[in-house]
Amino acid sequence: MDNVREKLTQCFSLAFPKIDPGRFPEARVENLSEWDSLAHVRLLTLIGEEFAVDVDREKFESATSFQELAGHLVEEGPAA
Repeated sequence: MDNVREKLTQCFSLAFPKIDPGRFPEARVENLSEWDSLAHVRLLTLIGEEFAVDVDREKFESATSFQELAGHLVEEGPAA
């Protein structure tokens, strides 16, 4: 799980370069104004590349927090 969180933090850093990485574990669409629909698509693309997984858009589209994304990635398995 730690490996997943580290890689996910890297993805968030690329998607949200102006945000302090310390904020990412608590990041949600509701508390990160930069997290709009375009940023979400970019984040999902980065996740797919970093974790070498085919991102199931329907499954990940509803994941609107760092914690939810991490949970989905743990379920996917390859990066864990």
